[in-house]
Amino acid sequence: MAERGPVPYAGGGSDRGSADAARESLRASQAALLAALVAGGGVPDGFDRERVRIQAHSLVAKRRGLVARRRPDLVMSLGPDFAGKFAAYAAGRPKPAGGSQADARSFAEWLGAQEGPSQGDGHGASTP
Repeated sequence: MAERGPVPYAGGGSDRGSADAARESLRASQAALLAALVAGGGVPDGFDRERVRIQAHSLVAKRRGLVARRRPDLVMSLGPDFAGKFAAYAAGRPKPAGGSQADARSFAEWLGAQEGPSQGDGHGASTP
């Protein structure tokens, strides 16, 4: 299917203001939805709260899986607590810039801050 270019504007001044307002409203709704999905924000009006909750949970699970692949040492050291700890870390915290590697590093730092003084180097090796 051919990609469409922008539709030329052919309206008067009042239509342009209305279109600008509609774009701004859409931008605000999209930003609110994104915040609800990845940063623990409230679900914006007009969206199914349960579906947004399920999708947000799914996105955290995806992040958790990617972090687990990057840092299997954390999975091993936390054992069955890994999922709960990651959920606590991810609540209200969007994935950092830098992708999964940055997310894994940030999670390890968060764990260190939660658990007090470090008991290792964060890569599975003990420090003396």
